[in-house]
Amino acid sequence: MLPPADHFEPVGPTKEALEFVSLVAIDLGRYGDGPEARNHLADQIRQAMVTQGFFFVVNHGIAEADITRQVDIGYHILKNTSDDEKQRLRAPIIEEGSYHGFKPRGHWRTAGEVRDKAENFNVYRDMSLREQPTCMEPFRPEIQHFIERTHKDVLGKLLRIFAIALEINDEDFFVKLHSYDGHDETFLRYMQYYDAFSEEERKITKGLWFAGHQDLTSLSLLFSQPMTSLQVREYESDQWKYVPHIPGAIIVNAGEVMAWWTGNYFKAAIHRVVEPPADQRGHDRCSIFYFCVPNDEVVINTLLQESPVLRAADVAMAHLPDKAPNSKDWANDRIKISLRNAVWAKTDEADNVIAETVGNVATRWFR
Repeated sequence: MLPPADHFEPVGPTKEALEFVSLVAIDLGRYGDGPEARNHLADQIRQAMVTQGFFFVVNHGIAEADITRQVDIGYHILKNTSDDEKQRLRAPIIEEGSYHGFKPRGHWRTAGEVRDKAENFNVYRDMSLREQPTCMEPFRPEIQHFIERTHKDVLGKLLRIFAIALEINDEDFFVKLHSYDGHDETFLRYMQYYDAFSEEERKITKGLWFAGHQDLTSLSLLFSQPMTSLQVREYESDQWKYVPHIPGAIIVNAGEVMAWWTGNYFKAAIHRVVEPPADQRGHDRCSIFYFCVPNDEVVINTLLQESPVLRAADVAMAHLPDKAPNSKDWANDRIKISLRNAVWAKTDEADNVIAETVGNVATRWFR
């Protein structure tokens, strides 16, 4: 008998006519059908990665009921943890560059001086390294099992397909760099966006809930939810288009680490979160994510020696050898600065991209 959790009631699907992006759907159920099937999946992922950096995963082995249960657990934790305990277990974002723990509302800038309305709780796979909230304890075995399945079964298969797509001889190449037994800044995130912007804030933000960005990750996994508020910016047109909801699916996007590994042959997806359409407003958005970065010691640079695909594409090295960051330095430095200082002076500027230095490298924000 599972312990009871407060249930989050998601908003119903929108009925408005919106422009949705067309994404490749990866049927991970075919992974076990042999080399030919995996090569086909690799071709699909290559197509998605060289154009958008986004794709859907279906038949991944995690039941929709299990995803809904995790959304409820996250909602329960955020709702039932006291403000004092949240403050005591606050993630050391600025101090250590780590999201492990609670992130309160208002840490990030949205536009101008308007702060975000998103609260999240981030869990590392080794939960013994940090104190966990009291109300989480009954759910600890479920959370651990969900993290392990997501990391080993879903992420592991995807990383092997990525290696096949790049024709790397060792199909476990990326899996070894994301060892479950190693240490890194990977985390499961329970996140709630509160529809709590004032009218004045809405005018300033123009409906932007979270600025356009490329994730700091190698791969990011978002378990699809019904609120239509995630948008992707297409590389060819620079147009923002909505990402559709597919019940039970996982939305996967490549982050900056994957772009560096491939000399930008595989794109780091540009995406943002906006106010939902009118028929979904007045509701909160509760989601779960799995954000993946390599183990701490992994130095991130373009894999020209390992991948004949990248050599044939004649890509350039992402970093000079002495400037290539390791995963720990990159993740910690990026988390420390994210959306705290990089802001637009005016909301009507023509330039919709801002670069921000992170150690020896840079990241960008979009709108």
